[in-house]
Amino acid sequence: MFPLSMEELMTRAQALNGITVGELASMLRIPLPNNSRYAKGFVGQLAEIALGATAGAKPVQDFINLNVELKTIPILKNCRPAQNTHVCILEHRHIRNQTFENSNFYNKIKQVLWLPVEGDTSISLHERHFGTAFLWRPDERQYGILRNEWEEIMEFVTVNGIDKISSDIGENVLLAPCGGNKNNYQYGFYLRKKFTSEIINNFLFDLS
Repeated sequence: MFPLSMEELMTRAQALNGITVGELASMLRIPLPNNSRYAKGFVGQLAEIALGATAGAKPVQDFINLNVELKTIPILKNCRPAQNTHVCILEHRHIRNQTFENSNFYNKIKQVLWLPVEGDTSISLHERHFGTAFLWRPDERQYGILRNEWEEIMEFVTVNGIDKISSDIGENVLLAPCGGNKNNYQYGFYLRKKFTSEIINNFLFDLS
């Protein structure tokens, strides 16, 4: 069942601190995947079930009643993110009518519950521990960075076409293929490791 309040959501999230992926999967009676390639997607889905997220693949926040998005983020031993963080799919049909404030990208990142999990490949999936979940909202500087880079990417796509997009565009925000087939790629927005590393470091600093 989805959480009815922010307090309930945070209580559920904090209860995951220190338990392993295997232990949580066992509690939820969900078998672990045989192929480690599917580990990230599996861990995220496992967390959604445990916390009561209801959005699934829909272009809305995971906890729409609380205006909160859930992002499970794999962390290496040096406390840095293991990979870029997927935010949302770019809807081609709405490119020309979007502003940053009404975009699904902003909707997904304006309030995020980050759930760290061990992401070092030397640790088997079932032994990877969840860390301390924390709530994040972009501050004024971060908001400006995200808005400017999103607008830069959207302007490029509008003028040049999405097939001309380059990974060199955006220092903190990335638009890249994320599925589909060679004739119909899906493109998704990501937060680069540089940006999420800052989020993690700020959280760790506040703890110290």
